[in-house]
Amino acid sequence: MINYADYEFYQKEYKGNLSKSLFDSLIVKASRTVDRNVNKKLTQKVIDSLSGREQYQLKYTTCELCDYIKLTGGNTAVGKASSISIDGVSINKGQKSESQMIRGESQILNDLPLSLTRYL
Repeated sequence: MINYADYEFYQKEYKGNLSKSLFDSLIVKASRTVDRNVNKKLTQKVIDSLSGREQYQLKYTTCELCDYIKLTGGNTAVGKASSISIDGVSINKGQKSESQMIRGESQILNDLPLSLTRYL
């Protein structure tokens, strides 16, 4: 399985502020999210055949997904707890509704290269 961005790109091009260890854990989930939303299996050969602009779009979108997953706690599936309360201490994973979070992810995924998302 390929991760579609590295920490150097995340810091220098995307200008993200996650720690390397957090980025390393989120990039896997972000890359698998991309896999579920493209029209072909992304092998290194397919990625190398993309134009420079398309490769940049793929990396940038994957970095955006890392930040999105961090922001939402990865809590976009129905049925997952959005808050936890133990002994009077409550932690809320965010104030966005389920539909707002899904719209946010789909808007990010709209930035993927068209050659990977349109059906031929």
